Amino acid sequence: DVCSADLQEKLWWVTVKPYKSTRSLDQNDYYWRLVAELANYFGLKSKDEMHEVLLYKLLSKEKQIKNLKVMTVGSTTKLNVKQFNEYLEKVKEFARGYGFKLNEE
Repeated sequence: DVCSADLQEKLWWVTVKPYKSTRSLDQNDYYWRLVAELANYFGLKSKDEMHEVLLYKLLSKEKQIKNLKVMTVGSTTKLNVKQFNEYLEKVKEFARGYGFKLNEE
């Protein structure tokens, strides 16, 4: 069999890791619709700009590196489904705090 001969002649590297679910496509679609609405509400130029604001406000952390305090900003792409749901709730809370009315309310 040609296929098995090809497999035998090559070296293979296989990595096995625990499964980690990432955010769902539905979550992602909802998030970007909400971010676009918020960008419009706040008068920002783009949904990307609003996304950056939300990342800074909701996913940033202060870290100490030697004698220097720095802010690190997280990424939504690294969040699993549960973490992304928690982030979405923080986004909604942030929006409500500035008088934004969610369509679902």
